[in-house]
Amino acid sequence: FLLCVCMWESGAESLRYSLPEELQRDSSVGKIAEDLGLAPSQLAARKARVVAEGSEQLFRLDPATGVLTAKDSLDREQICPHSDTCT
Repeated sequence: FLLCVCMWESGAESLRYSLPEELQRDSSVGKIAEDLGLAPSQLAARKARVVAEGSEQLFRLDPATGVLTAKDSLDREQICPHSDTCT
């Protein structure tokens, strides 16, 4: 399983999503706005964005809907080749 951790600076809330291996491109990961108790318009107003630690952006956030999706097909063995779990 892959694990996605999303931080919301204003309230320092964190969201965690467990993802199945071999998640396909454009698959829904989570409803960020809903899970934070916000209206999607609040995400756009706060200029919410996804920031990657590495060089590759794996997820995309639609600020109009608050939905987080996989940008490409996710393969744990490619992302974390030396680990059974990936964070």
